Amino acid sequence: MGLTTKQIEAAKFGVGPSRVHDGMGLYLRLFSGGAKVFELRHRQSGKPGWITLGRFPEIGLRRARDLAGATRLMLERGMPAADLRVLLKLGKLETLDAALITQKPDMPGPVVTPSFREMAKIWFEQKSPGLRNGKHIQQNWTTIETYIFPHFGERKIDEISVGEVIAAIQPIWHSKHETAKRTLGRTKEIFALAKIRELRPDNPADFDTRIALGPVRNKKGHFGSLPYEQLPDFWAWLMAAPCDLQTRHLAMLMVLSAKRTKECRLARWEFFDLEAGIWTTPEDLMKMARVHRVPLSRQVSITLDNIALLSGDAPQLFAKAKNRSGVVSENAALNLVKRFDPAITGHGFRASFKTWARAQKRYERDAIEFALAHEPNALEAAYQREDLLEERAQLMQDWADFVTDGQDPVRLRDLASRDQR
Repeated sequence: MGLTTKQIEAAKFGVGPSRVHDGMGLYLRLFSGGAKVFELRHRQSGKPGWITLGRFPEIGLRRARDLAGATRLMLERGMPAADLRVLLKLGKLETLDAALITQKPDMPGPVVTPSFREMAKIWFEQKSPGLRNGKHIQQNWTTIETYIFPHFGERKIDEISVGEVIAAIQPIWHSKHETAKRTLGRTKEIFALAKIRELRPDNPADFDTRIALGPVRNKKGHFGSLPYEQLPDFWAWLMAAPCDLQTRHLAMLMVLSAKRTKECRLARWEFFDLEAGIWTTPEDLMKMARVHRVPLSRQVSITLDNIALLSGDAPQLFAKAKNRSGVVSENAALNLVKRFDPAITGHGFRASFKTWARAQKRYERDAIEFALAHEPNALEAAYQREDLLEERAQLMQDWADFVTDGQDPVRLRDLASRDQR
């Protein structure tokens, strides 16, 4: 999963793995003394190894990714890892990076035209720091690696024709259309970068897809959701279902808050003002990159108190040290809700909430959309100066009362004190 600067600042030795993966072999290593060091996992001559890139915060995340990209490129071109370690210590990698990647014509030595794969790595290293979601970052690379490299990954960037690009995309254009569109878009960006750097005069991925690949009939899918009338039945089932307590409370929070699975899974205690009854999710966890506030219903407040008992001193609500992400996995919650109905998803509860809210005919449309953190259109955004928090407080309490039939969740602290008597 791709890291963020905030995650790096909050990371502590002993909480989760000692090395946290950012992607493409870049890791943040945590030491017991508090030091945080960027390292690159590599393999040269068949042997794995580590190269230290620098210490955080002396070098930031963006710079670490740049250094990792340049280091990988030089390793692939045959520079010994030992020499790179020396260059890094001397601070001379940036000079070599410019010589090897930008390929400026006025530099001494022959100008080597890169292969498509090499150009793709440069594109990816430039693009990935601007992407927020770790899964999305990896998808940018894996689609190119899976569908494009086998066709012309090793060919020189200036030798590839329009026909070859079409031949690479054609097999998945109809069967995996969304993947094909995104893969073609990324391929187009790679060739555009080559054109900007004057490595070729045109862009062979820039063509009319309807003519070259044929029209595709759009089929819009929706996340599986329960009719809102069944939510009380689901809640009653959830309260009694045999399962891990952390996973149960994750599902409870998802239903009651109508927030996305990721926003709940990765929530941290610092996001909550329990006295004011507000949950504020920062922009780096939000799909639309906008801070989102949620008023806490009575049932959510009790759920949070239970979660605090389960999470102990961990900064995350759903800490799970043995998991790679450091928190409860997304599949854990998904598999739990599918035990009630195999057709539904965690995200589908948001659709149930929206349908219920509209059916009540007493809540403003804007309040419902703010509750779901949907992006307003440009005109609406220009006039909106508040997020209707007070109005949404009643909306979220009414929703919680509907789902739970007005009942409060069992308080784990009460059970614990009862067991001690």
